Amino acid sequence: MFDARPGGEIVPIKWSKDSFMPDTSIIVLDEGSENVYLWHGTKQGLVARRTALRQAESLKGHGYTVGRSIIGRDIKSIKEIDARKVGKVPEDTQMDEELQEILDRKFTELDNFIITFKAGAVKPVATVKAEPKVEAKPVPSPSVSKPVKTETTPVVSKPVTPIKPKEAGSEYDVAEPMPSIKTETKPAPAIKVSTTSLLTDAKVAFVFSAILEHYDDIWISKKSDGSFAVEQMDGPICQFLIKSSKLNFTANSFSGVDPKIKTAIQKKFIELSKIIG
Repeated sequence: MFDARPGGEIVPIKWSKDSFMPDTSIIVLDEGSENVYLWHGTKQGLVARRTALRQAESLKGHGYTVGRSIIGRDIKSIKEIDARKVGKVPEDTQMDEELQEILDRKFTELDNFIITFKAGAVKPVATVKAEPKVEAKPVPSPSVSKPVKTETTPVVSKPVTPIKPKEAGSEYDVAEPMPSIKTETKPAPAIKVSTTSLLTDAKVAFVFSAILEHYDDIWISKKSDGSFAVEQMDGPICQFLIKSSKLNFTANSFSGVDPKIKTAIQKKFIELSKIIG
């Protein structure tokens, strides 16, 4: 378990549910499920959460070195949990339930803040039996046979007619036609662009443009279901999905935003949408 502190520092801490406070980001490195759980408290701002995410990604890629061992070399994924969405967003709620189940297990403390959930977690090293040596049998050397006398018929050599040397010539004496190289130019294949896809991209851009009129610094992330989440320094702004060319905001969108700003963003989006009809 690690405390992801401001400035990009992560510090290993004692395994305890008491560490999960509203103003903290806690990283849990679990080899059993091959996951890194990144939990953000309700008061954690955008910068703090993004900084903690970079540290979690580093642990996922490199693991955590303890002495000569590396913990978490086989981690497969990062599960990021926002405490503000627990009980409201199914994905965050499910991941939080998984994390709570891990935290509620009985554990045994080892050195360097490492814990194990069952005794004898380290597998014993299997002894390798020495294979029996195979002794090579001596191969009998072949017997040497006695020399046999053979009668040879004398070979009469025939006179060799000397070959007159040819006059040196150039390889370019005989001109042969060079093969012609025909190049065929094929027209580039036409790229078909879906009109529906372009309309969807335009509407997504219109939402971002409308939001940027009120916030100078925003963070945009695309979820697994195709929806987009927009956040600013103090927290989330909205989450929306465009389906069948229709814009749909989630129920919690703009809940922490001034109602006047919410109305202005929606009005601007409608104005921009009139461009594409």
